[in-house]
Amino acid sequence: MTVSTGTEAPVERARVTLDRSLRVALVHGREEASRLAVAQLALASGGQIVARLRANDPRSFVEAAQALRDAKPDVVVIHGGPKDERALCELLEALRLGCGAQRPMPRILGLVETSVAHALRLRADPFEFERFAAASEMVDALRAVRRARNDDLALRDTVIEDAARALATTNGTTALAVDVTERSTSLVLARPDGRIEAAHLVPLGLGMGADHVVVRASLDNVRRWLPWPIDAPALLERVFNRSRLSGGPATTEAAVLLEMALAREAISHALRDAADAALDVPAMRSAQSILITGQAASFPTAGQSLLVLVDGLEPSAVSTVFREPDEGRAQRIGMVVTVTPRRTAKIRIVRASGRSVAQVAPGSFGLVEIGSDVEVAVDGAGVRGHGRSGELGILIDARGRPLRLPERDGERIPAVARWHTALQAAADDRRST
Repeated sequence: MTVSTGTEAPVERARVTLDRSLRVALVHGREEASRLAVAQLALASGGQIVARLRANDPRSFVEAAQALRDAKPDVVVIHGGPKDERALCELLEALRLGCGAQRPMPRILGLVETSVAHALRLRADPFEFERFAAASEMVDALRAVRRARNDDLALRDTVIEDAARALATTNGTTALAVDVTERSTSLVLARPDGRIEAAHLVPLGLGMGADHVVVRASLDNVRRWLPWPIDAPALLERVFNRSRLSGGPATTEAAVLLEMALAREAISHALRDAADAALDVPAMRSAQSILITGQAASFPTAGQSLLVLVDGLEPSAVSTVFREPDEGRAQRIGMVVTVTPRRTAKIRIVRASGRSVAQVAPGSFGLVEIGSDVEVAVDGAGVRGHGRSGELGILIDARGRPLRLPERDGERIPAVARWHTALQAAADDRRST
C-alpha cells in the first residue's frame, strides 16, 4: 500500500494488513452513555460485533448464555458503573455457561472503575480479565489482538487515520477519509488539532464483504443504483461471485457498476453505525476536505469515485475531494458544492481569472468545467465556501438531502443513468461479472 500525506508530500511504503477478523461481544450498563461507549470502542478498533447484551437485558439467563455461545466471541468488551455491577456479574456468569468450553477462551476487556473491576474479575474466572482506565488504551489492546501482537504490521485502519490527520493538518480544515476495500469500510473524521472520530466496519465491502452489504442494505437497495434493469436472482448471483472471487479489480463495466452500487450502500451503512454510536456524522458530511481511498478510489475513472462518494456520503457543504488508490498518489479530483434550492437559484463562482454565475435548478446535478486545480470560492443559493477544483472541476449537487431515488424503475433508471453520464461514469458493457 502507498501512504502519502498529500499531493506534495513524500511517499512511504508500509506493510499493511487487513488482519484477522476479531469477533467482539458488547456488554454494557443500563445507561445510554454505556451503550455508546462500547459501540464507539468496537467501531474505533475495527472489531466485528457479534453480540450485544445490556445490564437490563430482557433475555433470560439461559437465553443470554445461548446468545454468547452462538456468537463465539474472541473478546468481550464490558462497560458499566457501580449500579450495574450486580447485573454485569450475572452476564459474566452467562458467559461462563455459554463459552466455558470455547477454545481459545474469549478474553474480557473492561472499561470500568477499579471497584467494579474487582467484582467482575472474580466472576470472570477462568476467563482472562483486563481492566482499562481509558478508551484509547482498550482500542490499542484490541488492535494488538488483531495484529496477533506482531508490531511490525500496520493495520489498515491506523494508516487511514494517519492519512486523515495529515490531510486535516496540511489544509487546516476538518477532513474525512472514506475507505472502502474488499471486506472493510472506514470513515475517519480528523480535525486540525489532531482529534479524530473513527468508524471501521468489518466485514462490509466490495468483495468478501459484499454479501454483508446486501444483508444490511437489502438487494433492492443495491439494485436501485444500477443504471439498467436487472432481476433479483441475477443480481444475487453477481454479488455472490464478488464475495467468493476476490483479490482483483473488476474487469467489466458491469462489474464496476456493481462495485459502485455496493460501495454506496457500504458508506451509507457505515454512516448509520457512526450515528448510532453518537459520532459526529454532520461534521463528516460537512468536512471541507474529503479523501477517498481503497477500491472506492481505484475505479477506472475519477468520476466514478466521485459519484460513489456523493451518493453514499451525501455531503452537505462545500468540499474539496481527493482520491488515493492503494498503489498511487493522492490526487485532487474535484470540488463538491451541495445546494438545496426551492426554486432556480444562482451561484457565484470566483477564481483568479474572473467570476462566473451558474444557474442551479432544484434536482440538477452536473459539472462546471472550470479548469484543473483552481482556487475557487462560491456564494449563493444558501451556500458559501472555498476550495480547489481538481481535474473534474466543480460538481453542483442540487438533488436534495436526504437523497431520494424514485421507486419506480421507469423513473429511477433514467435518473441514475443521467447522474452517471454527468460524471462520465456511465457503462455500455453489461456483460456478466
